[in-house]
Amino acid sequence: MKQDSFDPETQALLIVNPSANRGRATRVGDEIGDALAGMGVNVKKVIPATIAATRELVKEAINFETRVIAVGGDGLIHQVVQELAETQTILGIVPAGTGNDFAAELELPTKVAGIAAAVMGEPVPIDVLKMVDASGYVRFAATIATAGFSAAVNIRAEQLRWPRGSSKYTVATLMELTRLPRYQIDMRIDGDERSCICLLVAIANTAQFGGGMRIAPDASPTSGSAEVVLIHDTSAFNLLRVLPKTFSGTHVNHPAVEVIQGRKIELRMTPLDTARSCDLRADGEPVGSLPQTITVVPGGLRIAGATVANSSN
Repeated sequence: MKQDSFDPETQALLIVNPSANRGRATRVGDEIGDALAGMGVNVKKVIPATIAATRELVKEAINFETRVIAVGGDGLIHQVVQELAETQTILGIVPAGTGNDFAAELELPTKVAGIAAAVMGEPVPIDVLKMVDASGYVRFAATIATAGFSAAVNIRAEQLRWPRGSSKYTVATLMELTRLPRYQIDMRIDGDERSCICLLVAIANTAQFGGGMRIAPDASPTSGSAEVVLIHDTSAFNLLRVLPKTFSGTHVNHPAVEVIQGRKIELRMTPLDTARSCDLRADGEPVGSLPQTITVVPGGLRIAGATVANSSN
């Protein structure tokens, strides 16, 4: 089933991230490929060696008007979306990573038979975040773009050799709490200017990130707008009390938390500790430093078999 090039009969490009979820995605990719073949789908299965190779394959699929099916987690989805955003090419998602927040948001199935049917299903228009930095460089995000404490935790976790899995984010969180940096945030949200001192900001196209943290419980990727979540300056003790509540979404009731809706967010952040940088993360991936302008592109992605329960704000 693994082919070297496209042919006119190819109906779907199956891209597998072999490192996702400690190799589990490879097995899942084999199962989905077999299931699709059993359905009579002509599949081109590939295991790209690099991110660049992945993106080149997606470009080729766009040229051939071939459906793309991504087998992995949010990291693979992020890379695929860089090419698929604002095109008509359909994306099917096989949740097989450690983090599958985007797939969970879209209520995609997790069993092989259901997944195979979903990835070849009718496409649903889903919003996407478009980020443009000061040089004009463009990136896209499917879930949430964040800066401040949350981005610092992500960076710290990537530097840890131990523990492995989701536990490293808990350790990274505790490490960052001991130094808890503050940031001067200057924003323009749909033309309205706002300045404050905060611990973090999240621009949310979807409700959850970080393995189920519902940082923006009312966000919906079909609303045409984003939820801008601010956690204002507070103590490390208060933040430690707030963070567990993000898994239920009840943190939004805390006085240090503010949520604003917007379609175009111009964001600038300055660390009050000048020794720190101010990086933006999206879908858990690095997307450059601030300032950046983040705009919601309504229906900027076409996702096969998606279901969005929370479709209005």
